[in-house]
Amino acid sequence: MSAPTLTFLYNYGTSDTAYSGTGGADGDWKVIDINTCKKIYTGGGILGTLPIPTCAAGTRDATIRPITGVNNVPQIYIEDATTMYHVPLASGNPNTNRHVFAVYVDGTCTSDIYLEYWDDDTCSSTNLPVLSGTSAYPHSMVNAIRTTASAPPSGWTGASSNAEYLAGFAHRLPLKDASSVSNEAVYFNIYISIPYDSPLFHNQPVETFRYLYS
Repeated sequence: MSAPTLTFLYNYGTSDTAYSGTGGADGDWKVIDINTCKKIYTGGGILGTLPIPTCAAGTRDATIRPITGVNNVPQIYIEDATTMYHVPLASGNPNTNRHVFAVYVDGTCTSDIYLEYWDDDTCSSTNLPVLSGTSAYPHSMVNAIRTTASAPPSGWTGASSNAEYLAGFAHRLPLKDASSVSNEAVYFNIYISIPYDSPLFHNQPVETFRYLYS
């Protein structure tokens, strides 16, 4: 059995519809080039809401740290060398959108596909503030939920049904909740929360997908 080919996708449209392709762009579903693209969490600061549906690469707006509670980073973009593309179904999280980000598997993974977040591409530590949390928020600020089988519930957070606060190997999210993934798309939704006692930071954690094949 050969290694499967994985395609990473995002829904650039406003319709919560499933991916119907077989490994390339299809309708509102666009491919994320893992060699050139970044996922940008931004907005809600001095500039407020950033331009949509696109803005120039390198555009950033710091999210305001609240006096109490948490603020959710309101916008997610996919950035290439020149342009940032807004992901409208991911904004304003937590929301109940299901078909936001997808991984399409051409072939067979002999395990689940696990979504993980790490400090860097060595995948050896989770010490960044966004992953280590704070005294008032003692876990990762990255909230993700598996949406392959169903839409998320209203107000979902990590460590709830089908969800996780992502940080390393111990706190990762299976995207199908099965022993294999074959010739199909799996889905997830994701957002970042900023607690009131967060330090000031600009972190660049690595989003990692782990799986087996034979």
